[in-house]
Amino acid sequence: MAMAHRRADVRAINDEVRSALQQRGKLAQGAEAGELSFQTNDGKRSFAPGDRIVFLQNDRDLGVKNGMLGTVHAVEPNALQVQLDGKVLETGEGGSGSIRIDANAYQSFDHGYATTIHKNQGATVDRAFVMASSTMDRHLTYVAMTRHRDGVQLYGSQEEFAGRNAGKMVEHGKAPYEHKPGNRDSYFVTLENDKGERHTTWGVDLERAVKEARPEIGAKIGLEHAGSDTVRLPDGSTAERNSWKVRSAEDLAFKGLEERLSRSGVKETTLDYVSDFAERRGMAEHFGIVSEIDLDPAGRREHESRSLAVPSAREVQDRSISERSAYEERTPSRADPDPNNAADRQQSPRRSPFEGLKLSRVAATENVPPQDRAEPAQDRQQQPEAPKRSMFAGLKLKASQERLAPEREDAQRPAREQDRLVDRLRQSSGFEQSVDRFARAWTAMEKMDREGLPVLEGQKTELHQAGRQLDGQRPGASQLMVSAMQYNPQTERAMHELTGRERVGQLVAGLDRERAAQADPNVRADRLINRWQELQEERQGLRGWQNDDARGKVEGQMRQVATTIERDPQVESIVRGRSQEIGISHVDQEQNVARAMEQQLSRGRSQGLER
Repeated sequence: MAMAHRRADVRAINDEVRSALQQRGKLAQGAEAGELSFQTNDGKRSFAPGDRIVFLQNDRDLGVKNGMLGTVHAVEPNALQVQLDGKVLETGEGGSGSIRIDANAYQSFDHGYATTIHKNQGATVDRAFVMASSTMDRHLTYVAMTRHRDGVQLYGSQEEFAGRNAGKMVEHGKAPYEHKPGNRDSYFVTLENDKGERHTTWGVDLERAVKEARPEIGAKIGLEHAGSDTVRLPDGSTAERNSWKVRSAEDLAFKGLEERLSRSGVKETTLDYVSDFAERRGMAEHFGIVSEIDLDPAGRREHESRSLAVPSAREVQDRSISERSAYEERTPSRADPDPNNAADRQQSPRRSPFEGLKLSRVAATENVPPQDRAEPAQDRQQQPEAPKRSMFAGLKLKASQERLAPEREDAQRPAREQDRLVDRLRQSSGFEQSVDRFARAWTAMEKMDREGLPVLEGQKTELHQAGRQLDGQRPGASQLMVSAMQYNPQTERAMHELTGRERVGQLVAGLDRERAAQADPNVRADRLINRWQELQEERQGLRGWQNDDARGKVEGQMRQVATTIERDPQVESIVRGRSQEIGISHVDQEQNVARAMEQQLSRGRSQGLER
């Protein structure tokens, strides 16, 4: 049985298997050979005698259940004859174990050469073939890798787990950053994947990594990001520089596969949202939640021992007849007690139902010696009669946790397990809930855009409201989140690949990193210069009067960049020293950088950009 996590992968595997069988002549191809097309809930599917089929919905009349497999042994217009796996029917058309599927009445079926991992939970097969994907976690991996009796094989693609950082090296060396004239020189490595697509990675440390590994042009390599090092710039400031390591493409893919398939993949449960879940499930005592009425410890231990000694009625009922008879012989009947034990029972005093109930004494006489408590008769006659005290006066409620701690100490779980449960029971803060809502709204809109579907008005409204809620918790957090995803790949991956509290934690960490980055004037200057260069290149491509509107929008964005630089004195000072990178040869000490950028826009129009 072949299996995969994503339904798209399952569909691709089914198509490839059918195509291979048809090429070998083991499966009919075409209507003339006996292959017919049927309408299913997932679209058109072609079936021929010998095809594997999986049922996707329970149907009592047909006798099939969701996930059941079979083999097609005959096809006819709008109907299939299917032999079910491991199913023998006493009656049925086509012989024992065979059923007839009316395609007009039942359309919940598909090719059954491969199914999803979820469909295979609880199943056992002789051999299993697993298609690994980056969407899997260790829980799904465990399910997929334990379905076999004899053997299992795991398959994964280099592109899936190594991404664009692995492929055939076609070029490397020094050049202006992103091959744009005026940029500072940096080292680059260009890799080409099996589809012929090329991707260039830039980094100063790549030169050292390539010299150490000495790969040849045409070799398949992988570029592993090994963290970052703090370096000192010529102006005396410090910055973080990416570190790289050249490995074989296969090793990098295996490392990515191992990291993906062993990640925790924490799922959201009611433990993430309901604070009193432990109390309702009987786990309250492990977290220090105790009853308000204090029972006598000795009485409680006696009650527990008596409960353990005497089995419940359900336990006795579930026993076999012989075991029940033996138990009844050992246990005397309550209606007919053993006379030998009657004396012992008479000697033991009967416990009061109020035994163990702690009542407080009257405060006025608690610390008075007995000889001083007697009062003269005349004094008692003159004093008014004291009001009658309630029978519940002095009842001690809310027993202290310290007094119950020794009894609970032996029953507590290990500290690390308790800490884990406490963390799961911890209710999310308002800021974390706002981050989670914003992430859900953001990914929902991106999914629609990625699939080429129009974004719904309700989704736009939800994102707007989620952003306002996030800004209410922390002003400017929504824009900071967008900036973090734009400049921090780790935050972007967390937004699209993680879920639940794990995603929220990574996004909050990404917000902190982005806030620290924006506090660095060198980082702000780099981003604004890069943005100006991108807009400048886009503007150069919009020549002619027919592009007036588009060019005007680009120039408006360039003016916004210039205004941002003008409002930030630290950034303005850095950009002044790097004026050549934005196309300005020289800026006088008294001249404003933003004005020089505006003049550059005016000169561009006068040089014929509009013609």
